[in-house]
Amino acid sequence: MNEYRRPSTYQRVWFITGSSTGLGRALADAVLARGQQAVVTAQAPERVRDIIERYPAQALVLELDITRREQVRSVVRRAIERFGHVDVLLNNEGFSAALAQEVAPLGIKVITIERGRVNGHHASDAAAAAEAIIAAVDTDAAETRNREQAPEVK
Repeated sequence: MNEYRRPSTYQRVWFITGSSTGLGRALADAVLARGQQAVVTAQAPERVRDIIERYPAQALVLELDITRREQVRSVVRRAIERFGHVDVLLNNEGFSAALAQEVAPLGIKVITIERGRVNGHHASDAAAAAEAIIAAVDTDAAETRNREQAPEVK
């Protein structure tokens, strides 16, 4: 069995849309502060320039209007060129359910956030919501590792 195992030094790569304010911004700040990597996108990237100044090796800040198909392709291409892969997509638009099915075979986890509350946190508390998202992804990753490391039952 040839299963891909990530090295212990593996850094998760996040692709976050709508990073200039609110939850997208809080999540970008939180994952980068943890030493992970992030593609930080916004329609007005000048609003997130401070992120690239603080995390030049970990962050890729790009302009993205998700309604512009060619721009989406270009941004994804640049993300893969820079980091080699994407693990988690936080898409702040309503297409995430269909997208999750499409990208699951690539190992990308899509998180859908609904307005109002995130794991019991009011959406206005973006930092707490970001922590809840990271915890959910970490839990999912740990469960996946446990399944991969479990001995086969015959």
